[in-house]
Amino acid sequence: MAKNILGRCFLLVMMAAVCLLQGCSSKGFKVTAEIKGLGNQNVRVVYKGADGGIVDSWIMAQNNALEITGDCSSPTLLIVYNGMNVPIIRLVVSGGDKLEVKGSVTEQYQLQVKGSEVMEQLNDFILKHKTEYSMPSSPKLNAAIEEYVKANPKSLVSTLLVMLDYAPSDDNKVAQLLSSIDESAKPKTIIDSYNLIAMRAKAGASSITSFNLLEMKSDDFEVATLTGTGRRNVLLFWDKDMEAIKRDAAFEELRMLDSTLVNIMDINIDSDSVQWRNIVGKTSTTWKHYWAPGSMMNSQLMRLQINSTPTIIVTDSLGKVQYRGTDPIKARQTAES
Repeated sequence: MAKNILGRCFLLVMMAAVCLLQGCSSKGFKVTAEIKGLGNQNVRVVYKGADGGIVDSWIMAQNNALEITGDCSSPTLLIVYNGMNVPIIRLVVSGGDKLEVKGSVTEQYQLQVKGSEVMEQLNDFILKHKTEYSMPSSPKLNAAIEEYVKANPKSLVSTLLVMLDYAPSDDNKVAQLLSSIDESAKPKTIIDSYNLIAMRAKAGASSITSFNLLEMKSDDFEVATLTGTGRRNVLLFWDKDMEAIKRDAAFEELRMLDSTLVNIMDINIDSDSVQWRNIVGKTSTTWKHYWAPGSMMNSQLMRLQINSTPTIIVTDSLGKVQYRGTDPIKARQTAES
């Protein structure tokens, strides 16, 4: 009898140990989010799954709430895009994580994230530097990231900041700063998930020859030709939700260009044109202004993969894209070079 009791006890201990080991190696995760302004819409979720491939799926957000569950390679980046394919949440998840995210779609750099030490540390950095994050070009943010990496070379947060948010004028600095981080803080799954997600993001057309959009002055549709003029082209895509300071900075940089050498145009991508004329009128600019009916779903914009504002594209006189990004200073410099 005593032997049977001991046997059962040994079996229970062994089962508990197995369950504990399985729990420690669990690949499942859960993310719950409450994001004001998200409403009811399909959102796209992308991360590296437990099998090593990219999981790219659409799920339904209801009443500003979202729940994501899955199995993942640990750790992995997880990106949530809204219905217009614009990133609204960036997370790092590992098996066993239960993350909670709260905030607003209009305050991307003021989210509250709880549930993992890595995400809480990353989120603390973003909150501390939310002003720098909101600026179109921020040497102060780059400096803050450099300082953080120097002080925390063994932190996964350092790797994430360099990969996701570090944008110096010299691209070589990215590799240099990344190499200064300890190898233990650069897990292969994170690097792989970053590369796979970046590759999965569709690249816009590499060449643009013309647009057919509503031109403000004529109040009619007009074909804007980007080739045959012998001039380079700068296209600024913007909307009313873009912060005024970013919009003004972009217009100011483009105003510095020589219009005899560069063809400048801005394209508003709001869903309606109610405020378009009023905002443009306050800029005192002389180049042509266009509005794209259908916003980001406009067929011509979909070909270019315009998913966020500002997006600035610079082409040569043959319409070949030379620059695409969010930095008006880099765009101007590219057009002038």
